[in-house]
Amino acid sequence: MVEMTGRERIRASLKGTYADRIPFGMILGPFKARVLGCSLKEYWTDPKKLAAGTIACFELFQQDSLDIGWDIVMETETAGAEVEFPDESVPQLKRHILAQKAALGSLKLPNPESSGRFPLYLEACRAVLQAIKGPALSGTVTGPWTIAANLRGAQELIYDTVDDPSFVEELLRFTTEVTKILGSKIIETGLSLSMGEAASSCSLISPSIYRKFIKPRHLEIVQYFRGKKAWLSLHVCGYIDPIMEDIVGLGIVALSLDSPSSLKKWVDIAQKKVITVGNVPTSLFASGTKEEIEASVKECIGIGAPGGFYILSSGCELPHNSTRERVQFFVEAAKEFGKTERIR
Repeated sequence: MVEMTGRERIRASLKGTYADRIPFGMILGPFKARVLGCSLKEYWTDPKKLAAGTIACFELFQQDSLDIGWDIVMETETAGAEVEFPDESVPQLKRHILAQKAALGSLKLPNPESSGRFPLYLEACRAVLQAIKGPALSGTVTGPWTIAANLRGAQELIYDTVDDPSFVEELLRFTTEVTKILGSKIIETGLSLSMGEAASSCSLISPSIYRKFIKPRHLEIVQYFRGKKAWLSLHVCGYIDPIMEDIVGLGIVALSLDSPSSLKKWVDIAQKKVITVGNVPTSLFASGTKEEIEASVKECIGIGAPGGFYILSSGCELPHNSTRERVQFFVEAAKEFGKTERIR
């Protein structure tokens, strides 16, 4: 019998049916650099390293869903921010270019073919698409609130929601356009699209901020890409239990759920209207035992998989100090406990 491809398993989950097993993926993050054996600075600045790391991880782990993602300041860089790259850390903004709010009027929308590292990111996306055919492939774009927080500073932006809400609205109009422009270019490569909103969880903001300022922009973006006949997935880091009902109503095709959030609550609220992706704790990939990883995989599958519409995954991106052995424990557990006959 010919083994099913990852794309076929993902397609089954989108239809709410079962394939031979539950599909699985991981948000690979900087773990790709560890697999390659290169410095993080090389990884964040060289599209060949991004592509090679993504391809190498697929060759090692054969995941059904594969994301091509870099870092959450890349989009801010396209809007004019200066970024520095430590040898062994994540990219850092040199300063918040909207420390003075008046600077907003001087910001220019990016050109995806020339702004910042985005052309390099597109190069990596195209290289992976050429090299890999089996899994479902997606690119990632940062959402408007996170770009705004990077431009202004997260704490200052939260204060602005009270002190100067009109400025926040103006800034979000700008960053929403940034997300649309860059996301559209990713779709043109042939990838599906996921939007990451690291700063919009209730680990950082109140539910009222989400509902007043962010949700309208998310609805606008979902409708924009739907008009392009593209379905949008969403990833939010941290704790989102208080805004789950709001997120269900966005019209996204899938939600990648981080481990601080309740998988059971989300599944109960989503009612199969949205594909659930997640939410094995990322700490397990760096320090968990085989037994702990297996237990988490079994728990996630037990909650998320019945009835379909579920993809097993890490809750967020794998830490740089994750180990191949632990990732392999996850893969083995996903294949064993995700078998269809074990779920029905």
